[in-house]
Amino acid sequence: MPRIVALLRGVGGPTALKMPALREVLASEGLGEVETLQVAGNIVLDDGGRSPGEIAGVIRGAVRTAFGFDLPVIVRTHTELADAHARNPFAGAAEGRWVQTVFLAEPPAPEKKIVVPADYPEEAMLDGREVFVRYPEGIGGSKLQAAWFEKRLGVTGTVRNANTVAKLVALSA
Repeated sequence: MPRIVALLRGVGGPTALKMPALREVLASEGLGEVETLQVAGNIVLDDGGRSPGEIAGVIRGAVRTAFGFDLPVIVRTHTELADAHARNPFAGAAEGRWVQTVFLAEPPAPEKKIVVPADYPEEAMLDGREVFVRYPEGIGGSKLQAAWFEKRLGVTGTVRNANTVAKLVALSA
């Protein structure tokens, strides 16, 4: 049975979470078969009959209560995640870690657009609840970070590179 993928935004540094503790907290909330990938807030779990919105709320509340951090949670079903991965127009254009997807909490308003300045080397494309980004010169020095997209789109998002998305698709199958 395909599973749900929850992406926590802002895990790391002062908001670092121990993945074994996170798994335990989420399992105690009735979210079964909880697995994590890496230490960046990538969670794969069974939905337990709950909607993606309910799951996001349960996870956000559990993290706030157990760890004291109010971190946004963006949820995708396995099918939605696999579809986003398949739609990424940059997926083979460069090293996987330099191709990223910004997963948005909701679709931006129709009038919101992504226009990358002509003097930026990056390419970006908004498609529904995802922004696909290619960083041909690397990510570290780029101005096109998640906050750049959030400000222009008015929607919360979290970023994962193409390698991580592929692993999450396989783990959630």
